[in-house]
Amino acid sequence: MNVPASGWPLETAVLTWNDDETPRSEAFGDVYFSRAGGFGESEHVFLSGNDLPARFSAGEGTRVLETGFGTGRNFLATALLFLELAPPETSLDFVSLEKHPVAEHDLPRLAQAQRRLANRWLEGHPRFASGAEARFHDLQSALHVQWPDPVPGFHRRFLAGGRIRLTMIWGDATEQLPRIEGRFDAFYLDGFAPDRNPELWQEALIEQLAHRAAPGATAATYSAARRVREALAAAGFATEKRPGFGRKRDMLVARRADDTAPQAGHDDIPSQGAVAVLGAGMAGATVARALSRRGREVMVFESGSEPAGGGSGNPAGLVAPVISRDWNRLSQLTATGMGFMRAELGALVDGQTAAFDGVIKLARSERHADRQAGIAAELRPEPAFARWCPPDDLAALSGVSDIDSPGWWFPSAGWLRPRAVVASWLAAPGVDSRLESPVTGIEGRGGAWYLRTVSGERHGPYAELVVAAGPATGDLVLPLSRWIEPCRGQVSWGNPARSAETAGTGTGVRGRPLMREGYCLDLPGGERLFGASFLPGDESLEVREDEQEENRQRLVGIAPSLAAGLSAASLQGRASLRATTPDRLPIVGRLAEGLWVSTGHGARGLTWSALLAEFLASRIEGSPSPLPRELAEALRPQRFDERAARKAARQGR
Repeated sequence: MNVPASGWPLETAVLTWNDDETPRSEAFGDVYFSRAGGFGESEHVFLSGNDLPARFSAGEGTRVLETGFGTGRNFLATALLFLELAPPETSLDFVSLEKHPVAEHDLPRLAQAQRRLANRWLEGHPRFASGAEARFHDLQSALHVQWPDPVPGFHRRFLAGGRIRLTMIWGDATEQLPRIEGRFDAFYLDGFAPDRNPELWQEALIEQLAHRAAPGATAATYSAARRVREALAAAGFATEKRPGFGRKRDMLVARRADDTAPQAGHDDIPSQGAVAVLGAGMAGATVARALSRRGREVMVFESGSEPAGGGSGNPAGLVAPVISRDWNRLSQLTATGMGFMRAELGALVDGQTAAFDGVIKLARSERHADRQAGIAAELRPEPAFARWCPPDDLAALSGVSDIDSPGWWFPSAGWLRPRAVVASWLAAPGVDSRLESPVTGIEGRGGAWYLRTVSGERHGPYAELVVAAGPATGDLVLPLSRWIEPCRGQVSWGNPARSAETAGTGTGVRGRPLMREGYCLDLPGGERLFGASFLPGDESLEVREDEQEENRQRLVGIAPSLAAGLSAASLQGRASLRATTPDRLPIVGRLAEGLWVSTGHGARGLTWSALLAEFLASRIEGSPSPLPRELAEALRPQRFDERAARKAARQGR
């Protein structure tokens, strides 16, 4: 029997409620916060214990790592005080681990309980101006509306217009902590009590925290247990007892000496100055938006006459995960990328530009169905993320009665119109675009990059340069040219036959998106979009009638009724090129100091491009990464050359 993938099954928290409406964890038999006042405890132990009010007031960017996210109480208290005290140009990174995340259906009751506690905490509080209760409510609502899917791994979300970057990491801390990339100024040791949850207090785990400590980093915890003091001391922290909160006599604070902290790596040192992005498709637009949100001036160069002229120019596309037994890199990227994209779209999820009301993925064959059913039994995903369903259930969910295969139901997946999204994000403050400006060459070195356009004009210098030019990336970065292959894809669309019930409405036939060998997506205007062909090495862009018919057959393969009234001759179509790589993973990372790349997104760029843009921005800015360490390594631009060199060395023995 195969061992389930790391992090699966992910078990959400089982909450019970005390008479005073404080939540209690059934798994650990302990309350989530002090009955004496949860937010007062957060302020006393973690904020004051790490001297964060002074740090915020001084305008220092702050990075916090917490060992138990729980209900999000410590985060909300930290975020609220940060916004109260910190100058508007500063930012907060908050990274928190949680083995048993709160289930989404528990959030409404939790919200009510937290608001009552927060109101008591804030009443007459000398540090907060009037209206703090409403500001707390806004923060809490922004967190809950972006609550991550119950999926193991890293989930980044933004609050307060991007000033606050929150990364929630679902999974066992002993597995997930070594995957964190970044340096931190303050640590919150806030697991359940050491006698109830000893894993979070073991010396090896606290040593992992120390490896991620910035010079002068501090730590605080409500526990003054001897084993905790000894573990902190062994990791290089000098500890001090202070009066505890409420009924607790003591708590601990700790500080790591500057000379014992690990030296900052290259990726921990932020850069400054303007950035050039080559390419105005989804990859380039997401990078531009991620950097402009951090206050960088971004210039986007696009060879075409309008943005999203390549693979990002299709009428719409799906945003959905890929499930695998070993929860491989593709699964990790698509599952967390989907949630990040959904959160990033925000108000654009309006039913016209984007919608996330579920996607169905049918089994391709009986053998495939057996394999997927086995994966479902092993991983046991929460139904809020994925559910393996029989044909009848899928027929009911989709409204397509002739579905004859079992498959996955992804209730939080969806679709978007990439042209509209790209246009919106390129209009962000701080982003300028130059259309019809093909770049013919780049030159320079770290801190001073230049580019030349076809007109002969030289542009720069730029502190950073990001190449996100799809299949053309290899023309600008020659070492990558052998690893990037253009791949032709043609999509088709038309107006399907309408039932008697909808014939007079003009709304067409609406159903949830379906996938099998191809996909089917009914758009709000009544068109049915489907496809797509996938022809590596074919760079032609004309619409081909034989591919229209092939796409129609893909539609028949999902369910014959979907192709009713759609002859190949009646269809519209569009062909475009995508950039693909030998391992079907994108190429994202640093090529040289100040020179970066984001390409090779293939057919899944809509799902993961925003998350990967945020990864690039975090590396450029020297802030904690939203990707696990080994996943970021798997996307490095140098990986193919390194593999080729190893293969050549083996053959030469």
